[in-house]
This record gives sequence, structure tokens and C-alpha cells, in this order.
Amino acid sequence: MNRGAGIASVLSVLFLVSLSSCGGGGGESPSALSPYTGITTPAVITDNNAEEIALAAFQGGDLGANAVVPLAPAGGTGVRETAARPTALALVRTVSKAAVTAVSPSDAADGPSPRAPFTESGVLTDGLGGEARYTISGDDATGVFTGTFEFVGFHGDGGGGITGAVAVSGSVTQDSMHILFDFQSVRIVDPSGGSDVIAAGTVDLTASMDPATGTDTATLNLFFTDNVTGKTVWLSDYHLTTIAGAGYSDVTLSGRIYLHDYGYVVIASPVPFRYLDGATFPEVGQMTVTGQAKKGVRLTADSQTQCTLDADLDGDGLYDELTVTVNW
Repeated sequence: MNRGAGIASVLSVLFLVSLSSCGGGGGESPSALSPYTGITTPAVITDNNAEEIALAAFQGGDLGANAVVPLAPAGGTGVRETAARPTALALVRTVSKAAVTAVSPSDAADGPSPRAPFTESGVLTDGLGGEARYTISGDDATGVFTGTFEFVGFHGDGGGGITGAVAVSGSVTQDSMHILFDFQSVRIVDPSGGSDVIAAGTVDLTASMDPATGTDTATLNLFFTDNVTGKTVWLSDYHLTTIAGAGYSDVTLSGRIYLHDYGYVVIASPVPFRYLDGATFPEVGQMTVTGQAKKGVRLTADSQTQCTLDADLDGDGLYDELTVTVNW
């Protein structure tokens, strides 16, 4: 293990949040101890809320999204202000960055790792005044480890900063890492996006140690609580997969999201979202947001600055009733 060494690699994981599962009916319900306090039935999508629901699903936990304009008739357009970055995106990218740095295996040039149990503590800085203090215990022979991270205003590539304690466990090899993050109460703040939320739950991450190659996956079971409004969002069995290419990453989605004021939606990504390296938003890609009675919205990325939303308000699978063009 390359314990306490500098950054050997940083995940270029550009996870977008949205979900997919078998549409309609059933599904999980929050337990009595769940932080989620919103509506738990399928979302009723109408011409008055279709845009807001689609963008809320894209934001995936960003409860500070700006107000939206109503959908225009087919062929018409409307433009809204820039949306905030997805909170779950900022969260996953931040913890991924810290984890890969802390538990990266030794390079061959460093010589063989001692095959013995170890405990190592250290402090990672983000160059912006934030820190991630960690204590990792494990076994170099097996690659299995456990530990804790204490984030103090630590910034990741997704634009947000997090503060709070996170328990971790997992295993690591020269090629890949599997790590489970357990968030008890972690604050996530993104001033540029206007979001300030508390996250609780788990992120189960399997990642390539080389951010330029391989396939990375994450399963999120997370609750977000807005610190201003008190409203909640629940990402339930929420799967994110990214495949790295030369200068870009392709992202596909599956799972379910519960939106406080509307209920849950299920989402598919028939066309993967493509992010160029360093970009905040995708240049191409598509996802569908489905609520009650198979009514839904289709979000298509037109560029890194705009997307188009088309609504299916009669549940016939044709997104031909309403359309609007918006800025991310």
C-alpha cells in the first residue's frame, strides 16, 4: 500500500445522478428512522411541473435549484437560469479523490510492500484550504482495510466541499479498489451552485486505480436534507457507471430518486452522457424521467451549456406534448 504518499492518481469519475428501475407501483418505503419526510408515491408529472421534476432528478439532491419556467408548447422554447451542480456528483467525486489518494497501492518503483498489518494516519489537502484527515488500518497481504475520514471543508473536482466524519471499509489491488463509505451526518456546501445539504447513508464504490481506463461503478443509498428549507431527497439503490475514454467519460444511470414535493421517479439513460475531461456538464446524452401512469420527461444534452426537455403527458411513450430548452 502507498500509505501516506502523495496523490498517485485521482479518479476522473464524472457521475451524473438519475435512476432507473421497473416503472410504477411498489418500491421501497422509508423506515420510521429514515431522514426522508417527503411524498413516497410515484410522482404525478404535469405540464406545470415536468421541467422542475426533470431538473430536480438531474440535480439528484441539489435542493437549491433555481426557479423554473413553465414548459412551452411543442416547437416553443424557454430559457432558465443556470442550474446548480449535482450534489451527489460533487460528493462522490470528492470522497473518491480522497480515497484513491489514501489507499493507492505502491508503484513498482517503490519496491514490494511489506506483507503485514498496518495502521496509518495522514492529512490530505485540497489546495483550497480544505483537509481530509484519515486513519486507515489493514493488511498489505490481502489489501483489506477499514478506517475513518474526517473531512474539513475538503473540495473535490465536482465543485462542492464536505465537512464531517465518514467510516470506510473495503479492499484494494494494483488495478482496482472497492470501498464502502458510511456517512452519518456530512455537510455538503457548493457556494457556486447555491446548495447546502446534510448527507446520510452509504456510497459503495468500485473504481479503477487508473482514471484514464476501465469501468467505475457506484451504488448510492443516500438521504439529503436541505439546511435552509428542511426538505429531503432520497437516492434509493442508485447506480452510476462511468467508462473512461481518451479525453472523455461516458456515464449511464439506474435506480430511483424520491423528490420531497413530488414523490419518486424512475429514470433510464438510453444514450450515455458524455463528459469531456474537466467539464461540469455533458455534451451529449439522454435520460428519461418516469412517474405515475408512465407519464414522463426526456432530457437530452444538446451541449455543455444547454439541454432540451420533452414531455410525455399521456403515457404513450412519445415525448411529443411539450418541449423547452434550458441552460444547465
